[in-house]
Amino acid sequence: MKVLHFAPDHEVATVINQMVKSQLPKIELHVCYDMAIAENVLLNDGPFYFIIFDADSKVTTPEDFSSMINELAGKRAMIIAGSANAIRSTITSKILNDQSMSILEKPFTLDSFNKAIKHAMEWGKKEEFEQSINEFTRDDLHPMKIRNFYLFDQLPYDVYLELTSTKFGKIISKNKPYSHQIIHSYARKNIKQLYLKKDDYLKFLDQSIKNLLKAYDGKLSERKRYISLHLKTAFFIHQYIKVLNVSDEINLLMEKYISSISATGKSYSSLNEILNDFPESNQLTFAFQTVYTSYLCHFMLQFLGWHADMSKGKLYLACMLQDIALNSEDLIKIRSLNDPNLEMFSEEDQEQFKNHPLQAALVSNYFSGFTEVDFIIAEHHEHPNGDGFPKGLNSSSLTTISCVMILATSFTSRLASTQRSKENYWEIYLQMKRIYNTGNFKEPLKALEKALKA
Repeated sequence: MKVLHFAPDHEVATVINQMVKSQLPKIELHVCYDMAIAENVLLNDGPFYFIIFDADSKVTTPEDFSSMINELAGKRAMIIAGSANAIRSTITSKILNDQSMSILEKPFTLDSFNKAIKHAMEWGKKEEFEQSINEFTRDDLHPMKIRNFYLFDQLPYDVYLELTSTKFGKIISKNKPYSHQIIHSYARKNIKQLYLKKDDYLKFLDQSIKNLLKAYDGKLSERKRYISLHLKTAFFIHQYIKVLNVSDEINLLMEKYISSISATGKSYSSLNEILNDFPESNQLTFAFQTVYTSYLCHFMLQFLGWHADMSKGKLYLACMLQDIALNSEDLIKIRSLNDPNLEMFSEEDQEQFKNHPLQAALVSNYFSGFTEVDFIIAEHHEHPNGDGFPKGLNSSSLTTISCVMILATSFTSRLASTQRSKENYWEIYLQMKRIYNTGNFKEPLKALEKALKA
């Protein structure tokens, strides 16, 4: 069990530290005297069962410190210790009414100290903040890539972290909000995936598809929320197809997604505007890639003067399925079989990348109401000079609609290696212009320029 103690200086902290060590010898105590260090410790050395805060600190207040903890590590029990003057001047009604808080006033006695500790530990136990260790076999669980947890604020099922090959710690409790900073802290430790029980995961997929279908039938309060809805739709369609197959519900959800992408795109005046409205993301996921390329296609079609729903639907479906046969999202950054960075991936990943356009094209045949989507997907890694794959087609052999898809994919691939900004979007366009300003790419490239300038 770990406890964090934040104090203004070493001398003031000594009394409490000695009491903690004498009364709770098995506790791992982390003492911080600086806010920046405390933030780093919260992110990298937790989880902490409860926090001790010295109210005599001139650096921050109990309420502000509590808010910082909630943001970085989720809600924790907190003992506010200090002089009578400090307690009176810093304790607000919000703190007094918070059941996770307890007050420890100087002079500290063993009785008052133990009472505060007992309250904090009982509250922590009740809220299940300490990891619950469970034993599972790998067949009992389904992995979910950690970067996808940024799409949610809470989940309907418990989430586990692998500790050993058979032991897993529960780090997110079902139906309880979690902070994205918690996910970020595990990602910084190079943890690639978390786990749900396999049965829970299948229920999660099934219920989420049903919830998404309902969400499209309602009206959201602001257009940013449609972007979040599209991202979740892409995530769940990908997961459902990989784990199960293309069902009637997936076909229906895809139809609603296509209609909503088109309507949402029309509500924005420029490509820059809609790209900047995406939620923050530390890494580009398949879901983000899908929705980015969908909107890029939307705006290129708009400035090409192509308004047919069939053309839009084909491209949005192609965007959804383009990388359905890949496992590693880091492959989004790779555009060619000749890219030297491809050699950094495993042989399995390299083989998947080589074959994924044709495999994804086959999946498109399971979607009803769409024709000739397979060739658009199969050609999304072709290049104007003929050194792409799988067929090595050049700019004269590719149709205009395939060129639109290739440009959208190439733009998103480059975006995966930079920050979102108007200046970076334009720099990406200029890089692409040097490569794609030829043959059947010329008109879609002009459309992309107009979309960025709008």
